[in-house]
Amino acid sequence: MKIVRYITAAGPQFGCIHDDIVYSIEGLPSRNAQQGARIGPLNSVKLMAPCRPAKIIALAINFPGATGLSETMKEPLVFLKSGTSVCGPYDDIVSPFPGINVWGESELAVVIGEHGSIFGYTAANDVSADNIEGWDHHLARSKAADTFCPLGPWIDTEYSPANRLIEGLQNGDVIRRGNSDDRLWGDARAVEWLSRWMTLEPWDVVLTGAPVRVVPRRYLKPGDEFIVRIDGLGELRNRFRENSVR
Repeated sequence: MKIVRYITAAGPQFGCIHDDIVYSIEGLPSRNAQQGARIGPLNSVKLMAPCRPAKIIALAINFPGATGLSETMKEPLVFLKSGTSVCGPYDDIVSPFPGINVWGESELAVVIGEHGSIFGYTAANDVSADNIEGWDHHLARSKAADTFCPLGPWIDTEYSPANRLIEGLQNGDVIRRGNSDDRLWGDARAVEWLSRWMTLEPWDVVLTGAPVRVVPRRYLKPGDEFIVRIDGLGELRNRFRENSVR
């Protein structure tokens, strides 16, 4: 089932997609949720991020050729993004750091279910900014700002992550590309390992790493569009802008 959240006059609601039509669902979203009333064509419904996680756990250096990868690494680099960093498809990415370099990273994301299980998959953009004083860009200031984690457009509970092309496009140009099978840590292994030392709760999201750049790093400029394109998961599109107040 492809699960979405959409805006109504009564507030956010969960729904599902079938043949590009959005329907309500009966009760809480689950693998066995029942399709309800027809809401409307997908392109006429305002989608939100498909879930609102309490935390986003992100793996870095999870593709061959990633910056910082070494032969001695026995586990991925892990960092956190805030729950408020989440925004939805077509929402603006808004940098609170005018004049600071910001870039996008296309990633396959795992959505956690009950008891630390894998509930489904969605697309994610791990938006990042340079930190001050040359500090490492995996710090919270770089990763956890509001809107710095677009998710969507849906969660697919039946999705197979095997052999999937993952691309990041900026203004139509492919800047990142990789295959999900090339990831150094697979999803089940990563989730099991994380669960050993961190409680994973329903709707938490695990970002599984960005494929390597195929062009030199490009920074986002106001008005730029960044697209995360993953086979079978649609496209996550967002435009970038800056707040004028720092």
